[in-house]
Amino acid sequence: MTSFQDVVYSNRKNHENIHEIIIEHHQQIEGWFRNQWLKYPAPFYSSIDIRNSGFKISPVDTNLFPAGFNNLNKDFESLYITAVKHSLDSLKTRIDRILIIPEDHTRNFHYQESLSYLTSLIKKAGYEVKVSKPSINDNKFKNTNSLLEYDGFIPDAILLNNDLSSGIPSFLDNVKQVILPSKNIGWTSRLKSEHFNYYSNVCGNFSKLLGFDSWLIEPEFRNCGEIDFKTKKGEECLIYNAEKLFKIISEKYLKYNINERPYIIIKADSGTYGMGVITIDNISQIRNLNRKQRNKMLSSKGKIIPNRVILQEGVYSFEEIKNTNSVAEPVIYSFSNYLIGGFYRAHENKANNENLNSPGMIFHPIPLNDICISPDMSTPVDSQINRYYVYGVIARLAILSAAKELFNLE
Repeated sequence: MTSFQDVVYSNRKNHENIHEIIIEHHQQIEGWFRNQWLKYPAPFYSSIDIRNSGFKISPVDTNLFPAGFNNLNKDFESLYITAVKHSLDSLKTRIDRILIIPEDHTRNFHYQESLSYLTSLIKKAGYEVKVSKPSINDNKFKNTNSLLEYDGFIPDAILLNNDLSSGIPSFLDNVKQVILPSKNIGWTSRLKSEHFNYYSNVCGNFSKLLGFDSWLIEPEFRNCGEIDFKTKKGEECLIYNAEKLFKIISEKYLKYNINERPYIIIKADSGTYGMGVITIDNISQIRNLNRKQRNKMLSSKGKIIPNRVILQEGVYSFEEIKNTNSVAEPVIYSFSNYLIGGFYRAHENKANNENLNSPGMIFHPIPLNDICISPDMSTPVDSQINRYYVYGVIARLAILSAAKELFNLE
């Protein structure tokens, strides 16, 4: 198991170091979060992909149907179980029996490990749990008088570990039981660009509170309407928005004396698992996408061809695993607004401006435990405890953004 000390971090500072600002204002930040959770209850669980370049740190993806629980540090299992209990207790309705509806990854061993560990955590928290078969077309589902049952099991709550990329199954219509999270937040209707609109709003309020430029914690982005990478339909929209985005990023780099090359990530506006993602650092690369790149943008989970994309500012990762030169990025997990830990996703064959969520990635568990609650002012800004705290703040900003998404659905 890789320890935190095995992760090398190059803190490329500018005159307005966001890490220092967050640490210095931690009491104000914690009070602000407490008030926010009262207004906007967090989704049941989530995982947040974060990129840290020193001069900028921000989430690049927020997953509300997380897998990867098997990559967490098992030494902190009691913390995870307590977070599950708190999250279910906060619903203020009696829950004893939980039905988990999983993804269709019948051949994905790693997903099955994640599902098994998630199930065990909920059972150890004191709940009776049943997991449906992977296919949501299973005829064991029955909706009788708005009460969903599965193979004779009638749950008090339904936990979706299926992101509904293929659509919302009819048996979830008009269900009385609690569905976690809302079926309407799945990739059937949710867009990453919409989530980052919420995140931009949250960051605007947060940065005003502390008096800094919100760009330091949020990726700029733009999105296009329908696009077809096979026929090149919508390509001009891509080029137009990429030009605008490069201009914004270049101006910020100039302002903060950042000696790096701006780049953009183009990815499907909905969906998960790192599919349909390409990196560009100049406009000509869009016009000259080769067949392999176009085919990559046509691939997605569930064999649904993406017809919308988000252009997102690329955030460098200046973290790597010692002695391997593997680029690393933290992924933070939560139950409700309780941060439980996470892991470093690392890849030895990827550059620090590339997508690490791809075949060949490896995972190094990291604990958050109680060190995410408060920084240590007596240690350096980039010390272990302080860096975890900064991760925790960024992750909670993303969770709060998702909470606002959910709030506006109800």
